[in-house]
Amino acid sequence: MFAHTRILFGAVLAFAACAATAATAAQVGVDASRAPRVTAEQISHRKLLMERGAMTRPKSADSVASATPALPRINTLAVYPPSCMADPLPDQVSGPSYSRNVSLAAYNGNSGQVDSTEIVTITIWRVACSSSEFFNSATLMRIHRNSNSQTTYPLFPAIRVSQGSVSFNDSDYPENIARVTIEPNTILSDTLVDTPILNDMTFVLENYDSTQTSVFDFNLPFSLRFDNLFASNNLFYIDVPLYDPNSGTYPDAFRDIPISGHLSTSWFTPNSGEGIVMQVYERLNQPNTLVVAFTWSAYAPNGYPVFLVGQVDIPRGARTATAPLYYTTGGSLGGSGPIDPAHPWGTTTVSFPDCNHMTLSYASNPGIPSYIPQGSGSRNWIRLGRLNGLNCE
Repeated sequence: MFAHTRILFGAVLAFAACAATAATAAQVGVDASRAPRVTAEQISHRKLLMERGAMTRPKSADSVASATPALPRINTLAVYPPSCMADPLPDQVSGPSYSRNVSLAAYNGNSGQVDSTEIVTITIWRVACSSSEFFNSATLMRIHRNSNSQTTYPLFPAIRVSQGSVSFNDSDYPENIARVTIEPNTILSDTLVDTPILNDMTFVLENYDSTQTSVFDFNLPFSLRFDNLFASNNLFYIDVPLYDPNSGTYPDAFRDIPISGHLSTSWFTPNSGEGIVMQVYERLNQPNTLVVAFTWSAYAPNGYPVFLVGQVDIPRGARTATAPLYYTTGGSLGGSGPIDPAHPWGTTTVSFPDCNHMTLSYASNPGIPSYIPQGSGSRNWIRLGRLNGLNCE
């Protein structure tokens, strides 16, 4: 397996630019005992990915015996809400960070061997997520190359986690390994030991869907150990404290969350009999534009139901949406009768302090007929349920 890996690395490196700068690498010599340790580490990770112990069936390992593809479902072991981030991961550090310069094992394209090391900077930081029930975050790790060599590449290390009763010791293996991936919101994505770090890369720390590993809460204090799998002198550590945000360290933890499709659902206010169905769409061929559309089921002064309908375009990343509202008259059950043109009612603004709560402020226009509900104010709405496959929290 190690020889095959070297062949793949060689193909990558042969394709690289020939005019390369020298690497800031230290020669360490070939460690003949390292290859079986790397192989064993890679096999352990692959076994954990294939077990799929906690998630419900069907699972990918059963695909040869099933003609029915799996339907969308929530990853119950996800460390952070999938609404928190998407591909690509941030490449800039925000908030408190925890860094260390370390020497990673490096593949030497000139010798075709893993016989050197390269100094890199590893930084851990958190990104604030929706906090309906508790302060929640996603934990990112960035590996920054201090060299621009195209002939020597650092290799991804073996990583173990210490948290609570789980230690770095071999007796806790594989319970003490986390899933590290370059793409968020996945179940099977992983980064294997000895993956080449071609450029600066950001990773997200996640859990395996396996009964053999711990379910880590990276909001709590934890430590990481990095292992080059050489025979000696190859362990490095980073300690990360409790995620305890304040308005200075993590301002996003206290702001309204960005509006996205994860907020598409039904909303209600207890004991009012009213509800809002809201959808967030993407316009075709306009990737930076979202459409917020909703229907407010309200009541007229005489007690009859009235629907107030709004829709507005917003830029991706917006945290509020202000839309004109309209009401309609006429029509009949089953659509057999004519409906009058929509009449302007007023405006409304929606925002979301977290995934499970919506704030709606509204103001009707003057001169609306007395049989149409009217007024102004602000209401707090509660999420009725989560969308299948689009969990917000």
